[in-house]
Amino acid sequence: METEKNNGGLPNAEDVEVNRAYYLRESPGRLDYWRRMAAPRFRISVFSALLQEQLVSTLIDLGCGNGELLNDIHERVPNMNLCGIDLSSMQIESNRRRYPTLQWSVMDLDEAHAFAPALAGRFDVVLASEIIEHVKNPDQFLKNARALAKPGTGRLFLSTQSGRVWETEKRVGHYRHFSRGDLEALLRGAGWEPLRVWNAGFPFHDVSKWWANRDPDASMNRFGNEAYGPLEKFICFALRVLFKFNSHRLGAQLFAVARHHQS
Repeated sequence: METEKNNGGLPNAEDVEVNRAYYLRESPGRLDYWRRMAAPRFRISVFSALLQEQLVSTLIDLGCGNGELLNDIHERVPNMNLCGIDLSSMQIESNRRRYPTLQWSVMDLDEAHAFAPALAGRFDVVLASEIIEHVKNPDQFLKNARALAKPGTGRLFLSTQSGRVWETEKRVGHYRHFSRGDLEALLRGAGWEPLRVWNAGFPFHDVSKWWANRDPDASMNRFGNEAYGPLEKFICFALRVLFKFNSHRLGAQLFAVARHHQS
């Protein structure tokens, strides 16, 4: 049953509640997904390479979730000043207990904000990984991101999805996906200068989405809820190997690097 269209239509109330319940519930499967599945490991490899291209001392992760991405960056670059923002106060409190040396804030980035001096214009890099497809107001989200970046020099590192919104993606709250042109226009409209916008992931990222959506219920339970067993770990390993042969120009994974445009 189609509950969300690829033109940006909003999910129905039932889908919103399913999404909310999914993200408020901590499960072994979600941690295993982050640590083992090919798609998130590929994204962190791209972000790590981007971070090595310039001197970065401050970074903020928008929609930080369980903090695993920030912790991964912290382990790779321990001297970087890191901050995470998320809508869920429950999740942020959990992050503070697990990673007390990092900074955490609760905020709805779908809404306009007057950021405190401790946050406004402070960050060399604003990281937005797999979050803009979850927000209702991507224009406002990108304006908030710009307000956090250092004027004139701050960078935005962003990942999201192109193409069809699959059933499994609807269930975790995707409102819409973006073409390269869509994203470039949104970035410029929000005061960012796009430096590079590119797709990646063909064919194996795209095929893995198709495969997971042959039986969305089983896929969500097997790779999102339950702890991974030997077979799930082998599937993740095989996908990580296959992802090494993916295109860096074509596919449903979409990346962008943009610079704070100081008018």
